[in-house]
Amino acid sequence: MGTSGSYGGSGNAGWKQAHDAFDALPGSAPSGTGPQAPPDPTDGQQQLLDNILNALSTALQKDDADHGSPPTTGYPLSALLTSPRGSGGGGGGGAGGTRIPTGRAGAGSRRQVVKGSARGAAALAGAYALRNGDAARLQELGLDLAELRSLRPLAQVSRILQTVLGDAGHPDEAALRKAATRYVKAVLVDPDPPAQQDGLRGLVTEWIYELSLVELGSQKAQGDLTAQEAISKQRLVRSWLERRLKNIDVPDTRHMTVREFSATAAEVTGEALRMLRARRS
Repeated sequence: MGTSGSYGGSGNAGWKQAHDAFDALPGSAPSGTGPQAPPDPTDGQQQLLDNILNALSTALQKDDADHGSPPTTGYPLSALLTSPRGSGGGGGGGAGGTRIPTGRAGAGSRRQVVKGSARGAAALAGAYALRNGDAARLQELGLDLAELRSLRPLAQVSRILQTVLGDAGHPDEAALRKAATRYVKAVLVDPDPPAQQDGLRGLVTEWIYELSLVELGSQKAQGDLTAQEAISKQRLVRSWLERRLKNIDVPDTRHMTVREFSATAAEVTGEALRMLRARRS
């Protein structure tokens, strides 16, 4: 289940509580196949789902290198973008050489929750800049408007993600790339792309969900679920997470620089973790 692959899991007390809360949610197999929406949860399920989100947000904040609160001045773009090493090719930021990752790289490294959100938002800002023909914003990321316009939409998506996020060498990085891909594609491929505030809110929600699945799908996760039961639980958690965060405040981002857009995503992520720890009455 999830994006973890063979990842063993953190195994700390916070994630054990999250695993236990997830196990307590009934896992009825969904009827049929396909990405149908889950049914509305019952009152009892709502409390169980709140317990899961509370445990997930608590564990993520404890794991986070910045403890769920980004620096007051935000992160410099140099701390968010993969750094080029070597040479070859020009102009597009993604051509030639190898790239040094800035995200989580090994078992001993700290989890990057709010910073990861800022990195995903930098890629999303690049997608909006390309759609709007904003060469200055793309230049902040080391990307060239003319070169990107010469590519097909899916190649544009790939170029932006590779330039900003680089390769996914850790399950957390794979989760970030998956979350960012969903919204970068929505901006560049969908005929009716989300507004910037909606895109940022969606990215934050998707990042929290995908990062949670890294642990809920790890080898240390408890329970003996069938694949269909796991899918059913995942759909309920995702749907409830979206409901809990659908009204989280996001400022007007339309005139923000890439760095400002990324800083806003980090702040919204910190606020989202706090909201999820607030139990519903």
